[in-house]
Amino acid sequence: MNHPESYNNGQMIRFLAASFLGFLAGHLTNYSVILYAQDVWNQDALAGIGFGLCFGVPLVLGWFAGAWCDSHSPQKLAQLAHGSFLVAIGLLHLSSRMAGVTSTSFYLLGAFFVGIGWSILAPARMSLLGRLAGDRQKKMAVIFNVLVMLGFGSAPPILAYCRTLGSWEMVHLVGIYLFLIAMVLLIGIKTEGQGKTSSAWDRILRGITYAKNHELLKQTLLFSIVIYCSMGPVQVMMPRYAKGVLFLGELERGFFLGALAFALLLGGGLSLKLAKTFGYGKLILTSGFLCGLGLLGIGLSTKFWISIGLLLVSGFGAGASISLLVAILQSEVSPEYRGRLLSLYTITSQVVPAFAGFLSGLILVKVSISTAVVSAGLTLTLIVIVTTIRLKTLREYTH
Repeated sequence: MNHPESYNNGQMIRFLAASFLGFLAGHLTNYSVILYAQDVWNQDALAGIGFGLCFGVPLVLGWFAGAWCDSHSPQKLAQLAHGSFLVAIGLLHLSSRMAGVTSTSFYLLGAFFVGIGWSILAPARMSLLGRLAGDRQKKMAVIFNVLVMLGFGSAPPILAYCRTLGSWEMVHLVGIYLFLIAMVLLIGIKTEGQGKTSSAWDRILRGITYAKNHELLKQTLLFSIVIYCSMGPVQVMMPRYAKGVLFLGELERGFFLGALAFALLLGGGLSLKLAKTFGYGKLILTSGFLCGLGLLGIGLSTKFWISIGLLLVSGFGAGASISLLVAILQSEVSPEYRGRLLSLYTITSQVVPAFAGFLSGLILVKVSISTAVVSAGLTLTLIVIVTTIRLKTLREYTH
């Protein structure tokens, strides 16, 4: 097995660049699934189902991906995930060229392959980061997560710009090019697996037991579930809110959603510095409260600049909270369990938004967009308050 000191800064830079491009392309594909169903077919429920497939597949496959990352080379698994995304984009492109049931079938199949890609890519990259970071786990985890959030927040304006240039075909082409560049950047970063000591299922169970018996890691995973409840409404409801309440055009809507990127980056970038002053646990929980409160305020607002301000507050809270959660998981976990524990986290980061996105799509069919956003923000805020009281070990964690 390769040791962290065998890697150089050049490989770390290539890894981080590949991670950014891969996650940017991945979120570009996610938004393609959501916005195509909403804008072309005008079907919020189908958008929710598509988003649910994108991040629902990891509910099953993600468990095995974590065990694979401990046993096999995470670099090879990341490349395999990129291939799944390329298949997904091809299917989504075919869907845009067809009509009727055939088009819908290709659309859903494409969303399914997106889910396969996310199941493997997220834990593979985080396992690879653990191999490369050595004793810089917290710092590199925050930098890595900032790039992930940058990819998430940059996808909407890039998608909007691509559509103004060449419709959905341009969106799909940009996604393909980004994935190909990411694949090239990972070539040569070789990592060996730790080998199989038992069946994948047995290794999964041992990973779950490890997380369950480690109180800090257990509470960190529990709160990550809470904070990721906001991601589904943001991705499914915010495009509809920007169009139906703020009456923004295509490009303006993209940049409205892209404002989230700045907020996520600011929150993530300042998280370690602020945590040294306020404490990791207290900042994580306070940031989660800001995330929910900002979302609640957006639902009550009809003014563009007020909505932008509240989106920045919510995004800052999400960015700071998520970055510190990842830093704790990356630094506190035993290396032999890293792939499995981080797969639990990535399952949370994918399945919870998928389920919340699915519910958001269904809710939008029944109630107005403003009512839906208010309900999501209020629910999240109340859950954060309850968990802040209950999660004592996380709340008191300082280093």
